[in-house]
Formats: sequence, structure tokens, C-alpha cells
Amino acid sequence: MKVGAQSRPPRIALVTSGFEVGGGVPTVARWLRDSLRSIGYVVDIHDLATSSRDPYSRRLLQPKSWIRRSLRERAGDQDSVIHWGANAVEIETMRYRPRRELVKALQTYDLIQVVAGSPAWASAVIGAGVPSVLLAATTVAWERRWHLAQQTGAWRIWRHGMTSLTARVERHALSNVDVVLVLNSAMLDSLRASGYERVIKASPGVDTRFFSPPVAGSQRDGYLLSVCRLNDPRKGLERMIHAYAKMLQLDDSIPPLILAGRGQLPAPLLGLVANLGLSSRVTVRSNVDIGELADLYRGASVFLQTSHEEGLGMSVLEAMACGLPVVCTDTAGARETVVDGVTGWLVQQNSDSQVSELVADRVLEVLQGDGLAMSARARQRCEQAFSNEVALRRFTDVYEELHAREPTERIYIG
Repeated sequence: MKVGAQSRPPRIALVTSGFEVGGGVPTVARWLRDSLRSIGYVVDIHDLATSSRDPYSRRLLQPKSWIRRSLRERAGDQDSVIHWGANAVEIETMRYRPRRELVKALQTYDLIQVVAGSPAWASAVIGAGVPSVLLAATTVAWERRWHLAQQTGAWRIWRHGMTSLTARVERHALSNVDVVLVLNSAMLDSLRASGYERVIKASPGVDTRFFSPPVAGSQRDGYLLSVCRLNDPRKGLERMIHAYAKMLQLDDSIPPLILAGRGQLPAPLLGLVANLGLSSRVTVRSNVDIGELADLYRGASVFLQTSHEEGLGMSVLEAMACGLPVVCTDTAGARETVVDGVTGWLVQQNSDSQVSELVADRVLEVLQGDGLAMSARARQRCEQAFSNEVALRRFTDVYEELHAREPTERIYIG
């Protein structure tokens, strides 16, 4: 699907979820939309409902909504974001189901690109008869493994049930898209072992011109920085705070810590900061915009992440593009970006107390050792493997191959 090979630019429906909520999936969706538009593609965002209280859905608990004529809501901006509600939105699996109105709208595009955390979201586009590509971060069982382990009682039984049903939807979706793109080798191996053949690793990229090191060079005396959804327990901020307390015990000259990202830091974590005597050393920056975020990266000396999640971690890429060495937990996503001992350090997912101790040790090692060399290597790795140009080609190669096929040649995996 080369731009210029047709009488009009290719039109792509980028189907995602939680586009305005923030986090890794919306960040990838925005990157892909903006990058494709920059080379001539026409891209519209189709944002699927994620909340049981979605105002554009037909809700079981709100009878007045049953007579709603349309599930579609178009945002009043120039970015062509179209929000879609769902029927019986309180039931998780109903959010993944196709909507006749949505399918009809998708049939006007040349290609459908789904960007999602779980493959289940691709189920909503089945039946459109348009070549479809799924970019999935993980499977629902993998994504919820840590979260389910924390729950007890009736809620745990309910969540396990919903997870099992969603896994069935995932298998159906994976078998009915043309190509599956995954973010890491672990996901690639898992799907291929399950019999899905048309699976390709295609990590997204980062704008290395916008996210760039400070003009004066890497900061040896800057603050420590973490960027994530502040109210998401899967990000492991409790153990990061304990890690920072451990650093101060080992060396009280450690620079301050900034916790930045979408949302608010939960009250229990604010209490933990106070109880550990860190209130003067830890700053929370909520809901920073992209310009402020880039400035925060440039002023830091080390980037930290203590996530339980296995996704790629776009903030890690942004940090590396700005020349920051990264100390983070060893996840499937982190192994795609961080070269252990070269551009930063990967810390094994042991007990929370062990993770905190290991993170503290590694940060001190960076600050007192070859942090500047790691900074240069982190930037170089981003330019070579994750720049917009390099990463986008992984997607457009797939689009061009699909567009070159006759309709009868489309391959369904499974």
C-alpha cells in the first residue's frame, strides 16, 4: 500500500480502546496515527468503549439507553476521533463484539489496524471484509496474571470467569485477522507455539527528533525519573518508593525522585512517601503534557521503572531517546529495548523487597559508574532500532503486502 500508487491516499481505520485514558496502548496508537499521517496516509481513530458506565452505550442498568439509535459519538476536533459505545456495556465481553454500525463504517476503509492490549478487541472488526492487522501487547491471561493474584473472594471468581470468556474471544479474533503484530519475542513465541503462523514482531518507535538529549549533554547530577500511570498498581510504584528509601540509606547524596504521568498518586502511596520521610525528596507531577514530559526526560540522570506488566513500555523508549540509562524490572517488553549492562540494567522480578534492593544497587552503580557511556549507548540504540523511520517500516511493509493481494488470497491464521 504505497502512498502515491493510488489515485487517493490509503485510508486506514485505526481501532483502539481507551484512547483518551492514557497509558501504553493510546501512546502507541497516537504514534502510529501521527507517523502514518506524516507520510500521506489518511488515518481515523475509532475508539471503543472500555467503561461499564460509557455514556454512548446501551447499558443494562439504564433502561432509557436501550432506545439509543446510535452508538457512535464523533469528537468535535480535527483529529477524526470517533468513539463507539457497546451494547450491554457492563458485561466485559460485550465490549469486544462487532456492532453493525461500526462494521458498516469500517467497510469504507482500505485497511483496519487494531492497536490493543489484548487481541480480544480485534473481535469488534470481524465481518467488515477489509484487510485487518492486529497489534497486540499481550494476552488477557498474561496481562491479568499479577492482578488476579492480588484478589480474593467473589471478586476474584468473577474476574477469573471474565478472563476465561475473554480468552475465548481472543482465540476467535486471532483466527480471523489477516496479520498479527506483537511487541516482543515472548508474545511471538507464545502465539506461534499455539499454532498462529501469520505473526510478526513489530515494535513501535519514537520520534527521536522530538525526544532528544539536552543540548548540553547528558545530566550526571539530574534527578531520578519515573513515568507511568500513577494510579495503576501494576506499575509497582510502591516498590519504587521503597527502592528510593533504600538508595538514601546507602548514599544520602542521591538526587531527588520525580514520579510523573497520567492520573493521581493514590493516597496510600502518598502516605508511604510521608511515613518513610521522603516528602522533601519525592515530587509527583500529574497529567503532564508531551512538551513537559520531554523536558522532564532531558533534566534527569536515570530513568526508573518497576512495573509488573509485560508490555513494551513506551516511556522507556522515550527516556532512551533522550539519552537516559534505564534501570527497570525484567519484563518481556523491557528485554526488547534495554540491553542489560549496556544501555541500563534489568532487575529480576523477585519479591518486592528484593526488587527494591536490586533497583537501589543498580541506580547507585549507574550514578557512580559509567552512566554517561550508558546514556550515549541508549540514544544510539533508539536511533538505530526504534526511530520513527525504522519502526514505521515494519508496519507499512505489512500494509503493502496485504494491499498487493487479491481478495481471494487473504490468509486467515489459526
